[in-house]
Parts: sequence; structure tokens; C-alpha cells
Amino acid sequence: MTDSATLDPHRSARTNRILVVAAGLEGIDSLKSGLLKQAAQVCLVTDAQGVDSPDTFYGADFSSKASLAQVLGQVAAHLGRVDAVVLALTPAAALIARPITSMSVEDWRKACLEPLRLARHCLQESFRLFDGGTGCIVLLGPNFSFTGSAGLTALSTVSEGLRGLMKSAARQWGGQGIRLNWVGVDSVVLAPALDDAPIPLSPEMGPPPPALGAAPALAEGVAETIAMLVDATALTGVSLPVDGGVWMVP
Repeated sequence: MTDSATLDPHRSARTNRILVVAAGLEGIDSLKSGLLKQAAQVCLVTDAQGVDSPDTFYGADFSSKASLAQVLGQVAAHLGRVDAVVLALTPAAALIARPITSMSVEDWRKACLEPLRLARHCLQESFRLFDGGTGCIVLLGPNFSFTGSAGLTALSTVSEGLRGLMKSAARQWGGQGIRLNWVGVDSVVLAPALDDAPIPLSPEMGPPPPALGAAPALAEGVAETIAMLVDATALTGVSLPVDGGVWMVP
């Protein structure tokens, strides 16, 4: 499935075909609209309700690897060639701020273990979609993954788990031309439900606003960064905060 446009590091971003897998992401429509400005085609696989578009495949059973594989296969057939996969997994159960001591085994399973299992399935199926060709995978997570958050233990663990999976897969698949990177999005931009959550402040910045004056939105700064990573053939295994300068880390 490899073609000349895929191998050309100087190809225009607008030739890219991007598949977005989103679970629990409230801003899925704005992310798609932003990516459409940066790519030729964008298809969604989501558990969101009310998403209506001919380029959207939704209603996948994310608890079933076979169902996920089937739907991703449909999207690949529609696109013809998948250049990049974006994983935006923000499980609703992980957005509840609570002490870790209050979480039952079932709470932890829903908030942490199931999302990490879904992420693993997504990575495995994304690898198959590239079918021996090159490709790019971008994972989105909250920017406080760099520090942790006392009240959001499950979400912090999921996000760090995603970063760990990203780095390990980047090392395994780099020789095959498959690149993986992680983007740390402002927490409230990624999940508005976290607006009142006890999210830690940046030590050098103190309280908001960010250095750029506002946290980059999904449709603008985040989509632009994803497009940049899709075309940046020299970058893999990178954790990149796209939060307006709140966390200025390597």
C-alpha cells in the first residue's frame, strides 16, 4: 500500500489521509474540522452520539477488538490509504476527581484498565492498517501527564500509560517507518468536564493564563500540531506539550 506520496518527506500536508479514533472526546467535531483544514481526508471512529457525516464511522464497540478492527477496516477501505492515526481517548470514568483510596476494583477497571486495553488494541490495529508502509500515530492526552494530579489518579495513569506505549512502539516500529508521538493538550480543552478539577499549576508559571495568552483549541493549535507531526519525518517518540506554554518541558 506504499505509494510515492507516502515516501516523499516534502509532500504537502493536504495530501494526508487521517483516521481519528476518539473515545469520550467532547470536542470531536471541532478536532475534525481543524484537521480537515490540514489534510485531504479525515475519518472518525468514535463512541460519540449524534455525529453525522458521510466521512464518519461511529458506533464501534470499543470493548471488542474484533469490532474495532472491522470498523477500522471499513475506514481504510473508504480512505484508500491511511497516512496517520490520531488516538484521542478520554474515558468519562477517568474524569471524576476522587481519592484513590475511594476507588473500588470496578472503578479502577473502568477508569484505567479498560482505556489502556483500548489503547493497546488501537495501536495494534493501526500497525496493521499501514500494511507494511510508513505511517504516523499521534496520541492525545492531558498536559498534566508530566506531573500527575492528586485527584485524577486514573486519568494521570491512563495518560502516562499512553506515553509509555507510544515510546515503546516508537522504538519497535521506527525501523519500519512508523512514527509515534504524544501531544499534551490543555486539560480543560481536552475535557471541559475538568474545569473544576484540582489540576496542578505549573511551578514556573503559577496560575493561568498560559504564556501565549490562551490555551490552543482543538480546531486550531492542536490540529496544526498534529498535521506538523504527520509530516515531520524526523520526529518519533516525542512528548510535546501544546498548551500555550503552561508546561515548558523538553
